[in-house]
Amino acid sequence: MPSQIKKIFSDTVIYTVGSVFNRLLPFLLLPLYTLYFKPAEYGVFSLVYSFWFFASVFYLYGMETSFQKFFIEAKSTEEKRTVFSSSVIMIFLTSVVFSTIIYFSADFIAFKITGEAGNSYLIKLLAFILVIDSLYRFPMVLINSLQRSKLYSAINAAAVVINVIVNIVLIVYYYMGIEAIFYSYIISYSFLFVVSLAFSLEYFSLSLDTAKIKKLLKFAYLFLFYGLFLISIDLIDRFILEYFKGSAVVGIYSASYRIGIVMNLVITGFKVAWTPFFLNMKEEEGNKDIFSKIFTYFCYGGLVVFLLFSLLADDLVKINIAGYTLLNEQYWSGLVIIPYILMAYLFSGLYLNITVASFFQNKIRFLIISSGAGCVSNVILNFILIPPLSMTGAAIATMLSYFIMFLVLYFQSQSVFRIRYEWKKIFIAAIITFMAYFINIYISDYAKISYIYVLSIEIFSILVVFALLMGKKSIELAMSYVSKRT
Repeated sequence: MPSQIKKIFSDTVIYTVGSVFNRLLPFLLLPLYTLYFKPAEYGVFSLVYSFWFFASVFYLYGMETSFQKFFIEAKSTEEKRTVFSSSVIMIFLTSVVFSTIIYFSADFIAFKITGEAGNSYLIKLLAFILVIDSLYRFPMVLINSLQRSKLYSAINAAAVVINVIVNIVLIVYYYMGIEAIFYSYIISYSFLFVVSLAFSLEYFSLSLDTAKIKKLLKFAYLFLFYGLFLISIDLIDRFILEYFKGSAVVGIYSASYRIGIVMNLVITGFKVAWTPFFLNMKEEEGNKDIFSKIFTYFCYGGLVVFLLFSLLADDLVKINIAGYTLLNEQYWSGLVIIPYILMAYLFSGLYLNITVASFFQNKIRFLIISSGAGCVSNVILNFILIPPLSMTGAAIATMLSYFIMFLVLYFQSQSVFRIRYEWKKIFIAAIITFMAYFINIYISDYAKISYIYVLSIEIFSILVVFALLMGKKSIELAMSYVSKRT
Protein backbone atom coordinates (compact mmCIF):
# COMPACT_ATOMS: atom_id res chain seq x y z
CA MET A 1 0.00 0.00 0.00
CA PRO A 2 1.48 3.40 -0.98
CA SER A 3 3.07 5.27 1.90
CA GLN A 4 1.03 8.38 1.05
CA ILE A 5 -2.24 6.53 1.68
CA LYS A 6 -0.87 5.24 4.99
CA LYS A 7 0.08 8.83 5.84
CA ILE A 8 -3.39 10.26 5.16
CA PHE A 9 -4.97 7.38 7.12
CA SER A 10 -2.62 7.91 10.05
CA ASP A 11 -3.20 11.66 10.18
CA THR A 12 -6.95 11.24 9.69
CA VAL A 13 -7.10 8.86 12.68
CA ILE A 14 -5.24 11.33 14.90
CA TYR A 15 -7.17 14.38 13.69
CA THR A 16 -10.45 12.49 14.00
CA VAL A 17 -9.59 11.69 17.63
CA GLY A 18 -9.02 15.41 18.17
CA SER A 19 -12.21 16.19 16.30
CA VAL A 20 -14.04 13.53 18.29
CA PHE A 21 -13.48 15.65 21.38
CA ASN A 22 -14.18 18.92 19.60
CA ARG A 23 -17.15 17.90 17.47
CA LEU A 24 -18.58 15.52 20.05
CA LEU A 25 -19.00 18.47 22.41
CA PRO A 26 -22.60 19.23 21.34
CA PHE A 27 -23.26 15.47 21.24
CA LEU A 28 -21.85 14.81 24.71
CA LEU A 29 -23.85 17.68 26.17
CA LEU A 30 -27.15 16.72 24.52
CA PRO A 31 -28.40 14.79 27.60
CA LEU A 32 -27.65 17.84 29.76
CA TYR A 33 -29.19 20.36 27.35
CA THR A 34 -32.31 18.33 26.52
CA LEU A 35 -32.91 17.55 30.20
CA TYR A 36 -32.54 21.12 31.50
CA PHE A 37 -33.78 23.14 28.50
CA LYS A 38 -37.18 22.99 26.86
CA PRO A 39 -37.33 22.61 23.04
CA ALA A 40 -38.22 26.29 22.64
CA GLU A 41 -35.21 27.35 24.76
CA TYR A 42 -32.89 25.03 22.88
CA GLY A 43 -34.42 26.43 19.68
CA VAL A 44 -33.34 29.95 20.70
CA PHE A 45 -29.82 28.69 21.35
CA SER A 46 -29.79 26.95 17.95
CA LEU A 47 -30.84 30.16 16.18
CA VAL A 48 -28.14 32.22 17.91
CA TYR A 49 -25.65 29.42 17.26
CA SER A 50 -26.57 29.53 13.57
CA PHE A 51 -26.07 33.31 13.50
CA TRP A 52 -22.67 32.74 15.13
CA PHE A 53 -21.55 30.58 12.20
CA PHE A 54 -22.90 33.02 9.63
CA ALA A 55 -21.05 35.86 11.35
CA SER A 56 -17.81 33.86 11.60
CA VAL A 57 -17.63 33.72 7.79
CA PHE A 58 -17.38 37.52 7.69
CA TYR A 59 -14.96 37.60 10.64
CA LEU A 60 -12.57 35.28 8.80
CA TYR A 61 -13.37 36.50 5.24
CA GLY A 62 -11.46 33.57 3.75
CA MET A 63 -8.20 34.36 5.57
CA GLU A 64 -8.05 30.96 7.29
CA THR A 65 -7.66 29.11 3.98
CA SER A 66 -5.50 31.81 2.45
CA PHE A 67 -3.17 31.75 5.46
CA GLN A 68 -2.71 27.99 5.29
CA LYS A 69 -1.92 28.08 1.56
CA PHE A 70 0.68 30.87 1.83
CA PHE A 71 2.17 29.46 5.05
CA ILE A 72 2.74 26.03 3.51
CA GLU A 73 4.15 27.54 0.31
CA ALA A 74 6.52 29.91 2.19
CA LYS A 75 10.15 28.95 1.58
CA SER A 76 11.74 30.25 4.78
CA THR A 77 10.95 30.57 8.48
CA GLU A 78 11.05 34.34 8.18
CA GLU A 79 8.47 34.31 5.40
CA LYS A 80 6.27 31.95 7.42
CA ARG A 81 6.58 34.34 10.38
CA THR A 82 5.48 37.26 8.21
CA VAL A 83 2.45 35.35 6.92
CA PHE A 84 1.37 34.22 10.40
CA SER A 85 1.94 37.52 12.22
CA SER A 86 0.23 39.61 9.56
CA SER A 87 -2.76 37.27 9.47
CA VAL A 88 -3.29 37.20 13.24
CA ILE A 89 -2.93 40.97 13.70
CA MET A 90 -5.23 41.69 10.75
CA ILE A 91 -7.91 39.30 12.03
CA PHE A 92 -7.68 40.77 15.55
CA LEU A 93 -8.20 44.34 14.31
CA THR A 94 -11.14 43.53 12.05
CA SER A 95 -12.75 41.21 14.64
CA VAL A 96 -12.76 43.96 17.26
CA VAL A 97 -14.50 46.31 14.80
CA PHE A 98 -17.11 43.70 13.83
CA SER A 99 -17.81 42.72 17.46
CA THR A 100 -18.23 46.35 18.51
CA ILE A 101 -20.93 46.73 15.86
CA ILE A 102 -22.66 43.49 16.93
CA TYR A 103 -22.50 44.40 20.63
CA PHE A 104 -24.24 47.75 20.16
CA SER A 105 -26.76 46.26 17.72
CA ALA A 106 -27.63 43.35 20.01
CA ASP A 107 -31.29 44.30 20.56
CA PHE A 108 -31.97 44.56 16.84
CA ILE A 109 -30.14 41.34 15.98
CA ALA A 110 -31.80 39.36 18.78
CA PHE A 111 -35.25 40.48 17.66
CA LYS A 112 -34.55 39.60 14.02
CA ILE A 113 -33.20 36.09 14.62
CA THR A 114 -35.12 34.95 17.73
CA GLY A 115 -38.20 37.16 17.67
CA GLU A 116 -37.43 38.66 21.09
CA ALA A 117 -35.17 41.63 21.86
CA GLY A 118 -34.86 40.23 25.39
CA ASN A 119 -32.36 37.69 24.07
CA SER A 120 -29.88 40.49 23.33
CA TYR A 121 -27.67 39.40 26.25
CA LEU A 122 -26.86 36.25 24.25
CA ILE A 123 -25.80 38.36 21.26
CA LYS A 124 -23.54 40.48 23.50
CA LEU A 125 -21.85 37.33 24.81
CA LEU A 126 -21.50 36.14 21.24
CA ALA A 127 -19.71 39.37 20.29
CA PHE A 128 -16.88 38.40 22.68
CA ILE A 129 -16.85 34.77 21.53
CA LEU A 130 -16.50 35.75 17.88
CA VAL A 131 -13.23 37.60 18.53
CA ILE A 132 -11.68 34.65 20.39
CA ASP A 133 -13.16 32.16 17.91
CA SER A 134 -11.52 33.99 15.01
CA LEU A 135 -8.14 34.35 16.70
CA TYR A 136 -7.56 30.80 17.96
CA ARG A 137 -8.04 29.31 14.49
CA PHE A 138 -4.77 30.69 13.13
CA PRO A 139 -2.29 29.16 15.59
CA MET A 140 -4.28 25.93 15.32
CA VAL A 141 -4.08 26.02 11.51
CA LEU A 142 -0.34 26.69 11.85
CA ILE A 143 0.05 23.57 14.00
CA ASN A 144 -1.98 21.62 11.44
CA SER A 145 0.10 23.00 8.55
CA LEU A 146 3.25 21.75 10.30
CA GLN A 147 1.44 18.37 10.44
CA ARG A 148 1.82 18.14 14.22
CA SER A 149 -1.33 16.05 14.47
CA LYS A 150 -0.80 14.77 18.03
CA LEU A 151 -0.35 18.26 19.45
CA TYR A 152 -3.37 19.54 17.50
CA SER A 153 -5.59 16.77 18.87
CA ALA A 154 -4.30 17.11 22.43
CA ILE A 155 -5.06 20.84 22.59
CA ASN A 156 -8.53 20.27 21.15
CA ALA A 157 -9.22 17.49 23.63
CA ALA A 158 -8.18 19.59 26.62
CA ALA A 159 -10.39 22.48 25.47
CA VAL A 160 -13.40 20.19 25.18
CA VAL A 161 -12.88 18.77 28.67
CA ILE A 162 -12.82 22.34 30.00
CA ASN A 163 -15.98 23.21 28.08
CA VAL A 164 -17.89 20.19 29.38
CA ILE A 165 -16.87 20.84 33.00
CA VAL A 166 -17.85 24.52 32.83
CA ASN A 167 -21.21 23.62 31.23
CA ILE A 168 -22.02 21.13 33.97
CA VAL A 169 -20.98 23.48 36.78
CA LEU A 170 -22.93 26.48 35.44
CA ILE A 171 -26.09 24.60 34.44
CA VAL A 172 -26.38 21.97 37.18
CA TYR A 173 -24.88 23.77 40.17
CA TYR A 174 -25.48 27.43 39.37
CA TYR A 175 -28.84 26.89 37.62
CA MET A 176 -27.96 29.14 34.71
CA GLY A 177 -29.93 29.14 31.45
CA ILE A 178 -28.64 28.83 27.90
CA GLU A 179 -26.21 31.68 28.55
CA ALA A 180 -24.10 29.05 30.36
CA ILE A 181 -23.28 27.51 26.98
CA PHE A 182 -21.81 30.80 25.77
CA TYR A 183 -19.75 31.36 28.93
CA SER A 184 -18.36 27.85 28.48
CA TYR A 185 -17.26 28.69 24.94
CA ILE A 186 -15.58 31.91 26.10
CA ILE A 187 -13.50 30.00 28.65
CA SER A 188 -12.60 27.00 26.44
CA TYR A 189 -11.82 29.11 23.35
CA SER A 190 -9.61 31.40 25.43
CA PHE A 191 -7.69 28.32 26.54
CA LEU A 192 -7.40 27.17 22.92
CA PHE A 193 -5.99 30.50 21.80
CA VAL A 194 -3.48 30.94 24.63
CA VAL A 195 -2.10 27.40 24.44
CA SER A 196 -1.96 27.15 20.64
CA LEU A 197 -0.33 30.59 20.42
CA ALA A 198 2.28 29.49 22.97
CA PHE A 199 3.29 26.67 20.62
CA SER A 200 3.36 29.10 17.67
CA LEU A 201 5.43 31.93 19.16
CA GLU A 202 8.40 31.00 16.98
CA TYR A 203 6.37 32.30 14.04
CA PHE A 204 4.87 35.40 15.69
CA SER A 205 6.10 38.98 15.85
CA LEU A 206 4.32 42.30 16.34
CA SER A 207 4.60 43.31 12.71
CA LEU A 208 2.09 43.81 9.92
CA ASP A 209 3.36 43.42 6.36
CA THR A 210 0.91 45.35 4.15
CA ALA A 211 2.29 43.83 0.94
CA LYS A 212 1.76 40.33 2.31
CA ILE A 213 -1.71 41.25 3.56
CA LYS A 214 -2.68 42.35 0.05
CA LYS A 215 -1.61 38.98 -1.35
CA LEU A 216 -3.47 37.14 1.39
CA LEU A 217 -6.63 39.18 0.84
CA LYS A 218 -6.48 38.76 -2.93
CA PHE A 219 -6.69 34.99 -2.48
CA ALA A 220 -8.96 35.12 0.59
CA TYR A 221 -11.88 37.21 -0.61
CA LEU A 222 -13.12 34.44 -2.90
CA PHE A 223 -13.42 32.15 0.12
CA LEU A 224 -15.74 34.65 1.80
CA PHE A 225 -18.43 33.75 -0.73
CA TYR A 226 -17.49 30.08 -0.62
CA GLY A 227 -17.70 30.00 3.18
CA LEU A 228 -20.97 31.92 3.20
CA PHE A 229 -22.56 29.47 0.76
CA LEU A 230 -21.41 26.44 2.77
CA ILE A 231 -22.63 27.85 6.08
CA SER A 232 -25.97 28.73 4.48
CA ILE A 233 -26.46 25.14 3.35
CA ASP A 234 -25.78 23.90 6.88
CA LEU A 235 -27.79 26.44 8.85
CA ILE A 236 -30.34 28.40 6.84
CA ASP A 237 -32.89 25.60 7.26
CA ARG A 238 -33.18 26.56 10.98
CA PHE A 239 -34.46 30.02 10.11
CA ILE A 240 -36.90 28.72 7.48
CA LEU A 241 -38.10 26.06 9.94
CA GLU A 242 -38.62 28.73 12.59
CA TYR A 243 -40.61 30.81 10.09
CA PHE A 244 -42.95 27.95 9.17
CA LYS A 245 -43.00 25.76 12.31
CA GLY A 246 -41.70 27.73 15.33
CA SER A 247 -38.65 27.64 17.61
CA ALA A 248 -39.71 24.42 19.39
CA VAL A 249 -39.45 22.48 16.12
CA VAL A 250 -36.07 24.12 15.50
CA GLY A 251 -34.91 22.86 18.90
CA ILE A 252 -36.04 19.28 18.20
CA TYR A 253 -34.54 19.37 14.71
CA SER A 254 -31.20 20.78 15.91
CA ALA A 255 -30.89 18.21 18.70
CA SER A 256 -31.56 15.30 16.34
CA TYR A 257 -29.29 16.84 13.69
CA ARG A 258 -26.43 16.55 16.13
CA ILE A 259 -26.89 12.79 16.39
CA GLY A 260 -25.58 12.71 12.82
CA ILE A 261 -22.40 14.34 14.07
CA VAL A 262 -20.67 10.95 14.03
CA MET A 263 -20.36 11.16 10.24
CA ASN A 264 -19.20 14.75 10.61
CA LEU A 265 -16.40 13.56 12.91
CA VAL A 266 -15.01 11.42 10.10
CA ILE A 267 -15.39 14.30 7.63
CA THR A 268 -13.72 16.81 9.96
CA GLY A 269 -10.82 14.52 10.82
CA PHE A 270 -10.28 13.82 7.14
CA LYS A 271 -10.58 17.51 6.21
CA VAL A 272 -7.95 18.63 8.70
CA ALA A 273 -5.54 15.96 7.44
CA TRP A 274 -6.51 16.27 3.76
CA THR A 275 -5.76 19.94 3.02
CA PRO A 276 -2.06 20.00 3.99
CA PHE A 277 -1.69 16.47 2.58
CA PHE A 278 -2.77 17.24 -0.98
CA LEU A 279 -1.16 20.68 -1.01
CA ASN A 280 2.16 19.03 -0.21
CA MET A 281 1.59 16.45 -2.97
CA LYS A 282 1.15 18.97 -5.79
CA GLU A 283 4.47 18.11 -7.45
CA GLU A 284 4.40 14.38 -6.62
CA GLU A 285 4.42 11.98 -9.55
CA GLY A 286 1.36 9.73 -9.63
CA ASN A 287 -0.63 11.92 -7.25
CA LYS A 288 -3.85 11.37 -9.24
CA ASP A 289 -3.73 7.62 -8.57
CA ILE A 290 -3.25 8.28 -4.87
CA PHE A 291 -6.19 10.71 -4.80
CA SER A 292 -8.38 8.16 -6.58
CA LYS A 293 -7.55 5.40 -4.08
CA ILE A 294 -8.19 7.71 -1.14
CA PHE A 295 -11.58 8.65 -2.65
CA THR A 296 -12.52 4.96 -2.89
CA TYR A 297 -11.49 4.22 0.70
CA PHE A 298 -13.36 7.30 1.86
CA CYS A 299 -16.55 6.12 0.13
CA TYR A 300 -16.25 2.67 1.70
CA GLY A 301 -15.73 4.10 5.17
CA GLY A 302 -18.54 6.64 4.77
CA LEU A 303 -21.03 3.99 3.63
CA VAL A 304 -20.20 1.79 6.63
CA VAL A 305 -20.66 4.71 9.04
CA PHE A 306 -23.96 5.58 7.32
CA LEU A 307 -25.30 2.04 7.74
CA LEU A 308 -24.08 1.74 11.32
CA PHE A 309 -25.72 4.88 12.64
CA SER A 310 -28.79 5.01 10.42
CA LEU A 311 -29.78 1.60 11.79
CA LEU A 312 -28.62 1.90 15.40
CA ALA A 313 -28.95 5.62 16.26
CA ASP A 314 -32.60 5.26 17.22
CA ASP A 315 -31.72 2.48 19.68
CA LEU A 316 -28.65 4.23 21.09
CA VAL A 317 -30.33 7.53 21.96
CA LYS A 318 -33.14 5.75 23.80
CA ILE A 319 -30.90 3.66 26.06
CA ASN A 320 -31.92 4.45 29.64
CA ILE A 321 -29.08 4.70 32.15
CA ALA A 322 -30.16 5.56 35.70
CA GLY A 323 -33.23 7.34 34.35
CA TYR A 324 -31.31 9.36 31.74
CA THR A 325 -31.23 9.01 27.96
CA LEU A 326 -28.90 10.59 25.40
CA LEU A 327 -31.87 12.48 23.99
CA ASN A 328 -34.81 13.44 26.21
CA GLU A 329 -38.10 11.85 25.11
CA GLN A 330 -39.62 15.19 24.09
CA TYR A 331 -36.97 15.36 21.30
CA TRP A 332 -37.45 11.83 19.87
CA SER A 333 -39.79 12.94 17.08
CA GLY A 334 -36.77 14.36 15.27
CA LEU A 335 -34.90 11.04 14.95
CA VAL A 336 -36.48 10.45 11.54
CA ILE A 337 -34.02 12.93 9.98
CA ILE A 338 -30.85 11.03 10.92
CA PRO A 339 -30.38 8.94 7.70
CA TYR A 340 -30.74 12.07 5.57
CA ILE A 341 -28.26 14.01 7.69
CA LEU A 342 -25.75 11.15 7.55
CA MET A 343 -26.01 11.11 3.74
CA ALA A 344 -25.69 14.91 3.61
CA TYR A 345 -22.42 14.70 5.57
CA LEU A 346 -21.20 11.88 3.31
CA PHE A 347 -21.84 13.97 0.18
CA SER A 348 -20.01 16.90 1.79
CA GLY A 349 -17.06 14.58 2.37
CA LEU A 350 -17.07 13.48 -1.28
CA TYR A 351 -17.14 17.14 -2.25
CA LEU A 352 -14.14 17.80 -0.04
CA ASN A 353 -12.23 15.00 -1.79
CA ILE A 354 -12.55 16.62 -5.21
CA THR A 355 -11.49 20.15 -4.25
CA VAL A 356 -7.95 19.23 -5.32
CA ALA A 357 -8.38 20.54 -8.87
CA SER A 358 -9.59 23.93 -7.66
CA PHE A 359 -6.36 24.46 -5.70
CA PHE A 360 -3.93 22.84 -8.13
CA GLN A 361 -5.31 24.62 -11.20
CA ASN A 362 -6.11 27.87 -9.36
CA LYS A 363 -9.80 27.49 -10.18
CA ILE A 364 -11.26 28.79 -6.92
CA ARG A 365 -14.27 29.98 -8.89
CA PHE A 366 -15.23 26.29 -9.21
CA LEU A 367 -15.71 26.17 -5.43
CA ILE A 368 -17.80 29.34 -5.51
CA ILE A 369 -19.98 28.17 -8.41
CA SER A 370 -20.59 24.71 -6.95
CA SER A 371 -21.26 25.93 -3.40
CA GLY A 372 -23.46 28.71 -4.81
CA ALA A 373 -25.49 26.11 -6.71
CA GLY A 374 -25.84 24.11 -3.51
CA CYS A 375 -26.90 27.18 -1.54
CA VAL A 376 -29.54 28.32 -4.05
CA SER A 377 -30.97 24.80 -4.37
CA ASN A 378 -31.02 24.49 -0.57
CA VAL A 379 -33.11 27.64 -0.09
CA ILE A 380 -35.54 26.63 -2.85
CA LEU A 381 -35.86 23.05 -1.60
CA ASN A 382 -36.39 24.19 2.00
CA PHE A 383 -39.26 26.47 1.00
CA ILE A 384 -40.78 23.64 -1.06
CA LEU A 385 -40.28 20.75 1.37
CA ILE A 386 -40.59 22.24 4.88
CA PRO A 387 -44.31 23.25 4.71
CA PRO A 388 -45.51 19.69 3.91
CA LEU A 389 -42.71 17.63 5.51
CA SER A 390 -41.49 19.86 8.37
CA MET A 391 -38.15 18.62 9.80
CA THR A 392 -37.86 15.77 7.32
CA GLY A 393 -38.19 18.25 4.46
CA ALA A 394 -35.34 20.34 5.84
CA ALA A 395 -33.09 17.28 6.17
CA ILE A 396 -33.88 16.09 2.62
CA ALA A 397 -33.18 19.60 1.30
CA THR A 398 -29.74 19.58 2.97
CA MET A 399 -28.90 16.13 1.58
CA LEU A 400 -29.93 17.02 -1.99
CA SER A 401 -28.08 20.34 -1.83
CA TYR A 402 -24.79 18.65 -0.97
CA PHE A 403 -25.37 16.11 -3.74
CA ILE A 404 -25.96 18.90 -6.28
CA MET A 405 -22.87 20.71 -5.03
CA PHE A 406 -20.78 17.56 -5.46
CA LEU A 407 -22.02 16.94 -9.00
CA VAL A 408 -21.34 20.51 -10.14
CA LEU A 409 -17.78 20.51 -8.76
CA TYR A 410 -17.09 16.99 -10.06
CA PHE A 411 -17.79 17.86 -13.70
CA GLN A 412 -15.95 21.18 -13.41
CA SER A 413 -12.89 19.57 -11.82
CA GLN A 414 -12.71 16.71 -14.29
CA SER A 415 -12.54 19.19 -17.16
CA VAL A 416 -9.20 20.61 -15.95
CA PHE A 417 -7.68 17.92 -13.71
CA ARG A 418 -8.99 14.52 -14.72
CA ILE A 419 -8.78 11.78 -12.10
CA ARG A 420 -9.86 8.21 -12.91
CA TYR A 421 -12.06 7.39 -9.94
CA GLU A 422 -13.02 3.77 -9.29
CA TRP A 423 -16.72 4.34 -9.85
CA LYS A 424 -17.58 0.71 -10.57
CA LYS A 425 -16.29 -0.41 -7.17
CA ILE A 426 -17.98 2.56 -5.48
CA PHE A 427 -21.38 1.90 -7.10
CA ILE A 428 -21.24 -1.78 -6.13
CA ALA A 429 -20.41 -0.78 -2.54
CA ALA A 430 -23.32 1.68 -2.50
CA ILE A 431 -25.77 -0.93 -3.83
CA ILE A 432 -24.70 -3.44 -1.16
CA THR A 433 -25.02 -0.81 1.59
CA PHE A 434 -28.46 0.45 0.57
CA MET A 435 -29.80 -3.07 0.03
CA ALA A 436 -28.77 -3.89 3.59
CA TYR A 437 -30.33 -0.63 4.83
CA PHE A 438 -33.73 -1.09 3.17
CA ILE A 439 -33.97 -4.78 4.07
CA ASN A 440 -33.41 -3.87 7.72
CA ILE A 441 -35.93 -1.03 7.58
CA TYR A 442 -38.51 -3.42 6.11
CA ILE A 443 -37.81 -6.03 8.81
CA SER A 444 -38.00 -3.40 11.56
CA ASP A 445 -41.32 -1.96 10.30
CA TYR A 446 -43.18 -5.03 9.06
CA ALA A 447 -41.66 -8.26 10.41
CA LYS A 448 -43.50 -9.57 13.46
CA ILE A 449 -40.42 -10.61 15.43
CA SER A 450 -39.07 -9.52 18.77
CA TYR A 451 -36.85 -6.48 19.20
CA ILE A 452 -33.78 -8.55 20.09
CA TYR A 453 -34.00 -10.39 16.74
CA VAL A 454 -34.38 -7.11 14.84
CA LEU A 455 -31.33 -5.69 16.62
CA SER A 456 -29.32 -8.85 15.96
CA ILE A 457 -30.14 -8.70 12.24
CA GLU A 458 -29.10 -5.04 12.13
CA ILE A 459 -25.76 -5.73 13.80
CA PHE A 460 -25.15 -8.76 11.57
CA SER A 461 -25.89 -6.68 8.44
CA ILE A 462 -23.46 -3.97 9.53
CA LEU A 463 -20.71 -6.53 10.17
CA VAL A 464 -21.28 -8.17 6.77
CA VAL A 465 -21.11 -4.84 4.92
CA PHE A 466 -18.04 -3.82 6.89
CA ALA A 467 -16.32 -7.12 6.04
CA LEU A 468 -17.18 -6.79 2.35
CA LEU A 469 -16.10 -3.15 2.01
CA MET A 470 -13.49 -2.51 4.66
CA GLY A 471 -12.37 -5.85 6.11
CA LYS A 472 -9.01 -6.48 4.45
CA LYS A 473 -8.32 -2.80 3.71
CA SER A 474 -9.02 -1.64 7.27
CA ILE A 475 -6.80 -4.37 8.72
CA GLU A 476 -3.92 -3.37 6.42
CA LEU A 477 -4.33 0.31 7.28
CA ALA A 478 -4.72 -0.34 11.00
CA MET A 479 -1.66 -2.60 11.11
CA SER A 480 0.45 -0.05 9.26
CA TYR A 481 -0.78 2.67 11.64
CA VAL A 482 -0.02 0.59 14.75
CA SER A 483 3.41 -0.45 13.51
CA LYS A 484 4.25 3.18 12.74
CA ARG A 485 3.24 4.32 16.24
CA THR A 486 5.09 1.48 17.98
